[in-house]
Amino acid sequence: MTPDAPVSTWFLAVLRAAMPAVPVIGINLAIIPRFGRRGGTAVGRVFMHIFVINLERDGARRAQILSHLKGLGLDAEVLPAVEGAKLPPEALPAGTHPGLSGGEIGCYLSHVRFWETVVERGLPHAIVLEDDVHCRPDMLNVAEEAIATGLPFDALRLSALRPIHGKLLATLSNGVRLVLPTKNPSGTQGYLVSLEGARRLLEQLSVPRCPIDNALDLYWKYGLRIPLVSPSVVEEDASLASTIVGRYGMNERKTVFRHLARVARAERRKWTVFFMARRLKASLRAAGRGRGVS
Repeated sequence: MTPDAPVSTWFLAVLRAAMPAVPVIGINLAIIPRFGRRGGTAVGRVFMHIFVINLERDGARRAQILSHLKGLGLDAEVLPAVEGAKLPPEALPAGTHPGLSGGEIGCYLSHVRFWETVVERGLPHAIVLEDDVHCRPDMLNVAEEAIATGLPFDALRLSALRPIHGKLLATLSNGVRLVLPTKNPSGTQGYLVSLEGARRLLEQLSVPRCPIDNALDLYWKYGLRIPLVSPSVVEEDASLASTIVGRYGMNERKTVFRHLARVARAERRKWTVFFMARRLKASLRAAGRGRGVS
């Protein structure tokens, strides 16, 4: 699916069935129904749109995350999550991996809807959060300063579930580092996208071939520029259970062939990330904005 292509009528009808009683405006999936007014927060010179992905039926989580953000002085718009378990196989994008659970498919397509929303509205930048997170009070300041560096990112991950390893690109004034990961950080609890980045994500990752966090971990394979911040400014709320049941690849058999394939992929990743990091740091130096560029 191209970023500006309309979603077919049949797919929209299925999505309506998956989200009953939620009005859908027009015929483009990028136009998302919302709860309340559009959310955005002004920080410095940047007016930042913040979206929260939430199942329509889960009002308790919705109230909790909106209350948390309000306590930080932040407004947010809720994007109703896609209920993957309610989508029949024929409604899924061609190429969807058959081993994904309904929850994983719904989560993936919910993030696709976020990218489409950014493109449809022409938002220069926007943040998406899942509904089971805690945000640091300086989250928006970190996002604003990362944008101000001029780093040409497609997405900037604000969270990580695993230890962060990678190539340092720059250090912000508060000591937060911008890192191009060489190991899978995992998780999509929160991230920032640019308008061009949302277009590129749609071009490369609009079909659920693996869980959404795995897809972002493979950024280097698709030529996407997706660094992350270290330490994280968005963290998973461990007190809330995941709404995704089952996990892709849990029952995959370990074989010599798969082991060799992983080794080869790791080597390819190492060199791809190395050269991508060089290009990104060169662009920062050329812009004259790369504080702490190494």
